[in-house]
Amino acid sequence: MKSNTAPRYTARSGWNALLPERDPRQDFPHGRRYSAIVVGAGYTGLGAARRLAELMPESEILVIEATEIGEGSSARNSGFVTVTPAKPQANAHGSADDDAERKIRISIAGLDWLRTLVRDHEIDCDWDEKAPRIDAAVTNAGERRVHALRNLYERWSIRCLEHTFEGLTEFLGTNYYRCGFEPLTRALVQPAALIRGLADHLPSNVTILERTTVETVGGKGPFQVHTNRGEFVADKVFIANNAHARSLGFLADKLIMVYTYAALSPELDDNDLNRLGSLPAWGVVPVFSMGTTMRKVQRRFLIRSCASYEKEHDTEKIRSHLTRLFRNRFPRMKSHQLEYVWGGATAFTSNGQFYFGQLRPGLYASLGCAGGGLSRGSMHGKLLAEMACGSQSSLLTDRLMLASPNWIPPEPFRGIGAIAKMTWEGWVAGREH
Repeated sequence: MKSNTAPRYTARSGWNALLPERDPRQDFPHGRRYSAIVVGAGYTGLGAARRLAELMPESEILVIEATEIGEGSSARNSGFVTVTPAKPQANAHGSADDDAERKIRISIAGLDWLRTLVRDHEIDCDWDEKAPRIDAAVTNAGERRVHALRNLYERWSIRCLEHTFEGLTEFLGTNYYRCGFEPLTRALVQPAALIRGLADHLPSNVTILERTTVETVGGKGPFQVHTNRGEFVADKVFIANNAHARSLGFLADKLIMVYTYAALSPELDDNDLNRLGSLPAWGVVPVFSMGTTMRKVQRRFLIRSCASYEKEHDTEKIRSHLTRLFRNRFPRMKSHQLEYVWGGATAFTSNGQFYFGQLRPGLYASLGCAGGGLSRGSMHGKLLAEMACGSQSSLLTDRLMLASPNWIPPEPFRGIGAIAKMTWEGWVAGREH
């Protein structure tokens, strides 16, 4: 198999830069034999490790992370814990509505689980279920999309609150958006603080090894897990490193990697902070996939937009682009400076469905989160561990009845298709971008 290419980011996560420095866990463990090894310490990987440790309290679990916790993709998102379904579609087991309802049940369980962990372990991650997270529209097409989405969500029993132009102008401090709606089941968090807190409060039979790259996974159980620092052996292996699983030889014909970009302003003075509206915190997401996401958080402004296929863009070009989008929405700000600018990679599939299941006996994977890692990814990790240990639940049944990713053609057709789709979606987004 090909050697693994560990993620290498140009700039550190702005979320992580706001936190105190931490020492990555790099001490090589004395033991080389484990009951289970988890590849990847994001939300899915830590969810799997936590549940495995609970189900097998006498067994030792090893989690291997190529970067360091707080700097991986799990700490580079916008910090929205959502329950909205990813691309509902009819499948062999039911209608698109049935698919959506199953996905929503899984996501709500993930939100509930994360809330419990944050509360029980007193994880300081700015967990906030009061600040609104609004799907907002700029254009006529966006307004039609807002009404269509709200109708769908309410059909799926997701309670929503409507926001008019006047309300949005007061809440956000800008008249850029004409309307929106707010799903009432959600949370806003500081994602780097959350993933670091989850890692710091794993059961005692879980060992984390950071800055260590898995290069190959061989064998048929026990498995030989080769890293750049040595070899480990495990009865079961769980692949939870998203698009990087391809370089281990897994799902190379189903996953693509897309970089998205975000920036945080410096702390704002009172005048500029007040120009971001009357609420202490809020989040805005676009109704089209290539639109712009924003947050008012910790006396700062976050803006997220732009995407690139398989390769990270130049940070300064991204800074210039995000600054322009910031200025378009809030022209009266005294400063449009951005202190931290960073990219983050995630895995997408052609039909928007996740891979979940057993690749071969003893080898499990949950991949292709498409940016929905906090609630869905956490619960997918938990359910994958339960599946591997023979547990049964209605949620696991829900997950097993969902569709799988479609086949993606090889390069150059893959890249041509992906870039064409991103370009088209950017054109469709228009001023929503």
